[in-house]
Amino acid sequence: MPARTLLVFDLDGTLYRTAASFLPSLRKVYEEYEVPSPGDDAILSMVGETYKTFLEWLIPQGFPIGVAELGARITELEIEAIPTDGELFPDVKETLQSLRDVGCTIALCTNGDIRYATHVLDSHGILPLFAVLKTNDDDLQSKSDMIRDLLVELRPERSFVVGDRYHDVEAGLANGCVVVGAAYGYGKPQELHDADYVIERFADLLDVVGSEMNSY
Repeated sequence: MPARTLLVFDLDGTLYRTAASFLPSLRKVYEEYEVPSPGDDAILSMVGETYKTFLEWLIPQGFPIGVAELGARITELEIEAIPTDGELFPDVKETLQSLRDVGCTIALCTNGDIRYATHVLDSHGILPLFAVLKTNDDDLQSKSDMIRDLLVELRPERSFVVGDRYHDVEAGLANGCVVVGAAYGYGKPQELHDADYVIERFADLLDVVGSEMNSY
């Protein structure tokens, strides 16, 4: 049965306030290996990129270990921090539930891997709200590819992509979706320039979806 209305969400910077767990984890890594930190803003600018891209950005900063070891240590610290330090943006759970209640199908599309994505969603009580999780475990697919696969699988009558970074906007537009930019996330304002809508709070999504559904 095709999904009538599909909402595809980015995770970091859209649903999950990644800074709450990610920054403390990265600070520990910099301290452990005695590498000067480039600062929180520089670290957060990499949120939403593929993990491979992020590690390639880290290594030249002077870490005395290889990519695999560094990645494993960051993952270990982050997995530990998510349940205790991590947090969703305000009203995420309630808004997702409201969208589900009016018949929307909820999906995730993230450059993170399945372990990370499920841990975040489950730790914060929203995993059951998602019909499909599309993750980038091998770093081989673009977000545009992943969203295309979701559309083929679910065959919605109308679809939305909600995210805070340029690749969310590009992927949504490339697949003919209504694109909603999350201005409260980690992207720069110009990254959301081509979005159909820009929201300042996650709860504002209810008005956007309601308006689009009423005009359909």
